[in-house]
Amino acid sequence: MIGTITAFLIAYWFYKKAEAIGKNPLSAAGLGFLSYLIPCMVWTLTVTPGLRDAVDHNPGTLSGLIVNYAYILVGAACAIGIKFLHFKPSNVTS
Repeated sequence: MIGTITAFLIAYWFYKKAEAIGKNPLSAAGLGFLSYLIPCMVWTLTVTPGLRDAVDHNPGTLSGLIVNYAYILVGAACAIGIKFLHFKPSNVTS
């Protein structure tokens, strides 16, 4: 649930930024959504199983929360990086 809300907030963030600078807002929102979703999926399929195994051997509430929600931080960090790359001001002077 939190991951889905985060995905929509990131898409909205990209949409509003693109709208403010005159770029296509729908493609920017799609880029934001995918720049969050793809790293989340990769993290969930590759890293989370190993982390869950480690938590099963040494259970704790904090480590369990970190394992369950780390994908959100990874996806958000990647989306932030893509945002700053995509909306970087051009240095072209006419």
